[in-house]
Parts: sequence; C-alpha cells; structure tokens
Amino acid sequence: MDFKEAQDFLYSLIDYEKKKTYVESLDPFKEFLERIGNPHHYLKNPVLIVGTKGKGSTSHLISYGLNTLGYKVGLYTSPHLVDIRERIKLNGEKIPEEKFAYYITKLKPFIEKKRGMRTVFETLTSLAFLYFLDEQVDFCILEAGLGGRLDATNVVNQILTVITPISFDHTHILGKKIYQIAREKSAVIKNQNPTVSAPQHLYAMRVIRNSAKKHKSPLYVLGKDAKFSIKRLTLNATEIYYRGIRIKGTLKSFLPGKFQAKNMALAALSLEVLGFEKFDFKKARIEGRFEILMNHPLLVVDGAHNTLSIKSSLESMNRTGGKNFSLIFGINKDKEVRKIVKLIISVNPSYVYITKADTPRAMLPHEIESIFLNYGFSRVKSFSKVSEALRAALSRENKILVTGSFYLAGEVKSLSEKIIASNT
Repeated sequence: MDFKEAQDFLYSLIDYEKKKTYVESLDPFKEFLERIGNPHHYLKNPVLIVGTKGKGSTSHLISYGLNTLGYKVGLYTSPHLVDIRERIKLNGEKIPEEKFAYYITKLKPFIEKKRGMRTVFETLTSLAFLYFLDEQVDFCILEAGLGGRLDATNVVNQILTVITPISFDHTHILGKKIYQIAREKSAVIKNQNPTVSAPQHLYAMRVIRNSAKKHKSPLYVLGKDAKFSIKRLTLNATEIYYRGIRIKGTLKSFLPGKFQAKNMALAALSLEVLGFEKFDFKKARIEGRFEILMNHPLLVVDGAHNTLSIKSSLESMNRTGGKNFSLIFGINKDKEVRKIVKLIISVNPSYVYITKADTPRAMLPHEIESIFLNYGFSRVKSFSKVSEALRAALSRENKILVTGSFYLAGEVKSLSEKIIASNT
C-alpha cells in the first residue's frame, strides 16, 4: 500500500469530524488497542492537552520547548490544514509518507475484522501511538480532538494534563452549559499527576478544581501560580513578560496574534511543572494559526472556529495588521453563527467574502449572507467556491483575514501556495 492508497483507505472510515454524532464509549477502542498490542501503555511521558481554544498552539509550544532542551518529541494534533501528515510529527517534522502507509497497512487487517471498524480519528491516534513507540520518543504531546472524556487520546496515563480556555463549542455533544463542557474536558484527569489550567469561567474552574481534588492531582492555574503581561505584538512576533513558579523574564516567539501570548504563558507554566526552566519558543512555527501567507496584499489565515477564538483572531488583526481589513469567512452549521456574525460586524470590516469549505458540516454561503443582511451589514457577497472568494478578495483588498473554519484556512493556504508558485 502506497501513501495515496493509505489515505484512500483512511478516508473510507467513519469520520466524526464531518458528522454531528460521536462515540458513546471508549471501550471498543480500548479493545482494538489491545488487539494491536496496547501501544499506549508503553509510551514515554505522555502529556494530554484538552480545552476549547488554543489546544493546538499550546501543544506545539510545549513540544517545541522540549525540543530546545534536546528531547525527542512526538506531537499529535488535529485537524490538519493541507496534508494529513501534519497531525503526526516527530521533532517538528511530519511523519514520512512511507511510514504513514506502513502503519495504515499494519492496522488495516485489524480494522477490517468484523468487530474492528474504527473511525478516522481513532485510526490516526493508533497510528501515532505506534509511530511514537517505534521511534522511542522521550515525550508524547497529545492534543485531544473533541471533548476529552470520550476522546481517543484519553486512553493514555498522562504525566501532565493541560487544560486550555474552555468555551462553547460542539454543544450538541458536550452540553449547552459551560460546566457541562468543563466536565467533559476535565474528565481526562485520572491520576495523581499534575494538572495545569488556563484562566477559566468561574463554573468551569469549579469543575476542574473538583476533578483535580478527586484524583489528588496538584492543580496549577495561569494567573495564580504564574502571571504574564504582553510586552510587544507585531505581525511577526509576540513577546511577553512571564513570572512563573521558578523563572521570570521575557519569552518571545515569532508567532503573531494576541492569543499566542496566553498560549505561550500556559506552555511555559506546563514546562515548569514538568521540571524544566531553560526552554524557549523563539522559532516555534504553527500552520494555520494566524499564519501570514502573503505580504502584498496581506493575507492571513487563522483556523479559529468558535466564538472565543474568532474574537481573538479579529482583535489580533486589528492590533497587529491594522484596521480596515476584509474577511474571507466560512463556518460550520453547528457553531454560534449569529453570535459570530454580530462579532464580525462589531469590528466593521471593509468587506466580507463568504464561502464554504469542502465539508458537509459547512453552512451554505447564501444562508450566512442573509444573516449579515438581516443585521444591516451590506458589504458582503457570497461565493460557492473558496477559489472564487479568494480571487475576488485578492483583486480588491490590501489586508485580508481568513477565518471561521480550519477547513477553510487549509483550502485557502493550498490555493495561495499555487498562486505564489505560478507567480515565481
């Protein structure tokens, strides 16, 4: 089986990232893992990251911080922008195509057995476990997909749990109340190893504290056990002053975006709790998180897809890219669409180009356009194809932010790479 055949097989499986339903128990997945040798039991130093906002960035930053200390680090994140292999990295490098195909080939007979049908996410998680085990990594940084309690990553016995900001997302599965969502996320705390949390809503923090107390897990909270302040924000860098458990001083990364300041501080606190001090984040790179694809015109993609993260994305564009920017916007039907549209209107973008990513969960462009119009915002036009929206925006605008969906961000990135290649 080659890489393309491996991808085709993977995408033939159930994909809950594109459906509104979800698994009801981890038991079938645990049985599957047992049949392939329980690789998750033998992983060295797994770190599990859950939350609503900033999971991917925080995971990347923790991984990169460990890399700077000389450790071999496996990183598992989701979703991907362009290439499925972005989800599984070793020291920042995507899993090679031949390795990806090798592990899918290895897993396929177990998946095709009568009781072995697995989802895309479970299969990728299993693949990551096998790859990291074979590569004998020193640390495994695992970002949960949806929720936490029933997430495939929640089979590991992690040495550290990291909880990023919790807000409303996937409410049809996780619950409509903040405490219900927090309960699903904090359910991954399962041992006496420490937990690190970002600042949370009062009700969310209460749930996290109770879960940590139940399992006798020492809890460290950003804003209490460590503090930070923003020193500098530009389109090319974020700089904070950090005062933590043992270290204090300036931390810098070349990741733009106001939200990266909090992610950096949370990653720093996590590394301190693990016992490390001399890490840095200077050259960390994260695709699809307020990533600059072009400078003339300025084209920024951000995979923000819930209310809180889109708010941060808009604020970052205002603060670092300057006002009078336009949007390419698309979003999934299960999001707080009306609330997000109001949020976009409040920053008064020059124009909004609405489109639809290639996923069945995406809301139709004309439906989103009607919401803008109903709220009295008329500088808006819908496009059935992402390529049409991008072409129109590039021909008219000087500053463009692409947001609302990770799938949309990925499609724009892929298209922009082709545009750049054709012009060189």
